[in-house]
Amino acid sequence: MICLLDLGTSKISAILIKNETTTPEVVAFSSVETSGIKRGSIINISSTAKAILDCINQIESQSNEKIKELHIGLSGEEISSTNSIGQVKITDREVTFRDIEKALNMSKTMKVPNDKTLLYAVPCEYLVDGQNGIKNPLGMNGIKLEAKSHLIHFSKNAKENILKCIRLASKSLSVTSFYFNQLGVAEVVLSEEQKKLGVCLIDIGAGTTDISVYKNGSILFSKVLPYAGDYVTESIALSLDISSSDAEQIKKKYGCAFSDIATEDMLKIKVSGSNQSISRKVLAGQIEHSFSKILRHCVSSLEENGLINHIAGGFVLTGGSANLEGMVDLGERVTKNLFKIGMPENNLPEKSAKLLKPEFSALLGLIKFYALEQDKEFTFNQSKGIIARVLEWIRTEL
Repeated sequence: MICLLDLGTSKISAILIKNETTTPEVVAFSSVETSGIKRGSIINISSTAKAILDCINQIESQSNEKIKELHIGLSGEEISSTNSIGQVKITDREVTFRDIEKALNMSKTMKVPNDKTLLYAVPCEYLVDGQNGIKNPLGMNGIKLEAKSHLIHFSKNAKENILKCIRLASKSLSVTSFYFNQLGVAEVVLSEEQKKLGVCLIDIGAGTTDISVYKNGSILFSKVLPYAGDYVTESIALSLDISSSDAEQIKKKYGCAFSDIATEDMLKIKVSGSNQSISRKVLAGQIEHSFSKILRHCVSSLEENGLINHIAGGFVLTGGSANLEGMVDLGERVTKNLFKIGMPENNLPEKSAKLLKPEFSALLGLIKFYALEQDKEFTFNQSKGIIARVLEWIRTEL
């Protein structure tokens, strides 16, 4: 069994999975609200540690299992990414596993700031003697092998803060691996056809908006924007002079992201202890204004990187904010492109019916992403291990 933990801004969620590499099945699930994380970064270690412990305790209570190891999914302002390429000479003019591994590792040698660490490297495509579009070059003849990778970097301090929270939550807990949530989200929300055609995946959570672009089956671009659902909530709170918690409740209960379809119903709210009224259409106008800014930033990010014409499949929105009425209408107006709501519907574990909501896309995505990692010949900086190396030696020496 494996336990996966999603460190979100508004909530920390955990899921326990059995048969994780064959036919995954949900054994237990928990989700706990937290105030210790802001925009994906930990701002209160003790508060976050308590939420993690509560989450794990619920998992252990439901499953009668003792959790010792965690696989953590994350996002946040501290995430950055870039594309890189590694080049090696092909051994005996036929690509071997060792050549692929060397090329991938070469693509990861790009210098990064001292405060950053390589979180993950995504192999995108290979080139043999300049021929591109190759997904698996093993056995191909040539002289030069190039590996194109998408590199995800994370703040060393932010990573250490997460580890501190885990140690504070329980001395018996350890972290086995860290994953960038957006890579998993794509596995459960996007179809293979969408990833080949070209699509922009947007995950608007509470604290951050994650963007990624896929084309020809591989990731081309990713970025994390430091504003999301909480930005909208704070705008409502400021406008109506109410608390953020009250504004969040109003947004979820009465909110609409597209004022053209909102009704004129009057809503009663409490301001400084007295009842006041606001039109639902006026509220929708405020929400529309804030979400429009977020979506325009997404479009601008694609335009700045020359990607706006590479997404024939349009935009797919997931995350908690995707539940809001009118998001598709607003998305189509702002992006001037196809705009859909992305639900977790691909590569799902058994007994996950209660989790098939946009806000759990990241958690469900981690399950599939973990399984894919275990099935790869090469993960992060090394191959599967000694067995793979022995098999490779046999192939090349005999």
